[in-house]
Amino acid sequence: MRSSDQVQVFERLKMTVITVARQIGCRGDWIAEQVAKKLGYDLVDKRLVEEIAKITDTSVEEVEQFDEKGEKPIRYFLKRLLLPDVAPGTFPLSASAYAPEFGLEFSYAREHNVENATYLDRGTYQLLITTLIQDFGQTGRAVIVGRASQIILSGRPDVRHVKIIAPFEQRAEYIANNRSITLTSARKIVEQHDNWRQTYLRNAHGADWEDPLLYDLTLNMANISAEKSVNIIINHVLND
Repeated sequence: MRSSDQVQVFERLKMTVITVARQIGCRGDWIAEQVAKKLGYDLVDKRLVEEIAKITDTSVEEVEQFDEKGEKPIRYFLKRLLLPDVAPGTFPLSASAYAPEFGLEFSYAREHNVENATYLDRGTYQLLITTLIQDFGQTGRAVIVGRASQIILSGRPDVRHVKIIAPFEQRAEYIANNRSITLTSARKIVEQHDNWRQTYLRNAHGADWEDPLLYDLTLNMANISAEKSVNIIINHVLND
């Protein structure tokens, strides 16, 4: 039979969701996977993309076009200027017409080719990703990776937000070695992904990815192993 202290630890763990924000090239996805495995939690990462593909009857590749990628400022400005915001709780209609030069999708142009319509645009993606993360956040036993989950589940006492970072060159070297590409190419990938992540959070949620107050725990992988980081996160949750 469990002692009183063991029961308290178990109950606290059962109600704690973990979000993991990570920079590319710092092994954040692996760390999140190991934390979920050791705690017996659901790992919520690519599952979100797969769920949206099923809901919208599209492919995973189509969903990934929107996944954690921000738009260029001019395109985002024009879309907000020309298209009405989606009302809370509503589901955006698909777009069967758009302006290729701006990528602007018009929800009212759905009357043609209904059978072949694709029910996914950036607004739909954002609505669905937010709803799914909120649903997983209610389970009490999930590690949610990226997708602005630190914003969507912010302010909740039953959620802990972790950020995993590493120096630029360290990340570039990891990408170069892991993908067997040149260091120059790896630097470009790291820079692009950093820009995507910052733009995505700013445009979708009006937040700054670099804001330290969004996170309860930040791990700099410059001098910490990925294995040790897993234990740090688990101890942080257990002893909070």
